[in-house]
Amino acid sequence: MIREIAYNDVKDNLKTGDLILFHGVQTTSKLIELIEWSFWSHVGMVVLPKDIGMTGKEPLFWESTASGDGLTDYLIGKPKENGPMLVSLHDRIQVDVNQHYDTHFLVKYLNRSLKQPELEQLKDFMYKVHDCGFPNAENALKYYIEGRSLNKPAPDKEVFCSELTAETFMAMGFISKQYVANGYCPDDFNKGDNMPSLQPFHFNGGARLNK
Repeated sequence: MIREIAYNDVKDNLKTGDLILFHGVQTTSKLIELIEWSFWSHVGMVVLPKDIGMTGKEPLFWESTASGDGLTDYLIGKPKENGPMLVSLHDRIQVDVNQHYDTHFLVKYLNRSLKQPELEQLKDFMYKVHDCGFPNAENALKYYIEGRSLNKPAPDKEVFCSELTAETFMAMGFISKQYVANGYCPDDFNKGDNMPSLQPFHFNGGARLNK
């Protein structure tokens, strides 16, 4: 038996820089999980509003997704169609469960709190890349394979989920830019054993969530 708990059990212990991985059941998610031979097909970063100068206490979620699902993007105060966005983590999980997009979730805790300069770099990067879109399934697969096998960068105006997560940590000085961000998959952030780190950091395995 795999022990899973609810999001509400862990939300008060989350901090900016922690990650949430998603297990999807839609066709595209299954394809991603098959290609990377992993249980996880989506990844994004936890962001606490106070850390980027926003009001509110509920954790937000920095992700790039094919559909905003009508959720408010807190960077612009209204829903965004697709691509990078900052949404309520609680609402993202609930929508995915209710729509049967994703069924299981995994917390990965960053081993330390982000420093103020890193938080400023995070905020600057979020606004810099926010206008990007999300590639269609065919292009996302193409960009990932080219990045993984050839270290070939993807176009600047489209970014998929693990690419955004990698770029975010690159912007904060955690990961080398020698390898392109589109060569990362969600499971890289789960395993953490092939990360060209520029400083000591790692992710601690957290609870698996089911809602």
